[in-house]
Amino acid sequence: MKRIANITRLKDGAADDYRALHEGIWQEIVDAGHQYGLRNFTMFRHGDYIFSYYEYIGDDFEEDMKNKAKCKNQAEWQTECSKFKCEIDGKPAIPLEEFWHNDF
Repeated sequence: MKRIANITRLKDGAADDYRALHEGIWQEIVDAGHQYGLRNFTMFRHGDYIFSYYEYIGDDFEEDMKNKAKCKNQAEWQTECSKFKCEIDGKPAIPLEEFWHNDF
């Protein structure tokens, strides 16, 4: 299992609408994530920053994400999400390096 985390930044005042979008997540998005090995997707918020965490249980993350991107409504979902985000250092999200982990 691979743990993945990202930081994104929301536009000023966009947090409530971004949360509402995710509370109504489209079933095709959930199904595609599950089909391609994504589990336990969680978001945390600090001001305008969102820390996203999920787990990947497959064998080829890059290939699975390419295939997931081709699934129904994936591009549309990303377009909807991007309406609420600001870039950080010219990127829509900053991937985080796993620094330390322990299964207590």
